Amino acid sequence: ELIVEVDEFETTNPELKGKMTITISLTDSDDGTELRAVHEGLPPGVLPKDNEEGWEISLAKLAKLVEA
Repeated sequence: ELIVEVDEFETTNPELKGKMTITISLTDSDDGTELRAVHEGLPPGVLPKDNEEGWEISLAKLAKLVEA
């Protein structure tokens, strides 16, 4: 129901350094399961819009897999 992970890029680029915390919660809903992800500590070298686009692509792939 709850996943908390701390990620860090392996890089020498100071713009990508730092720990990011991702908290994912799964709850029952009328349509199945609701997934909510909160991403904190995004490094300055990662644009929020690019991070959001990456999540959208990943979640679309997950939905396609589990809905098959």
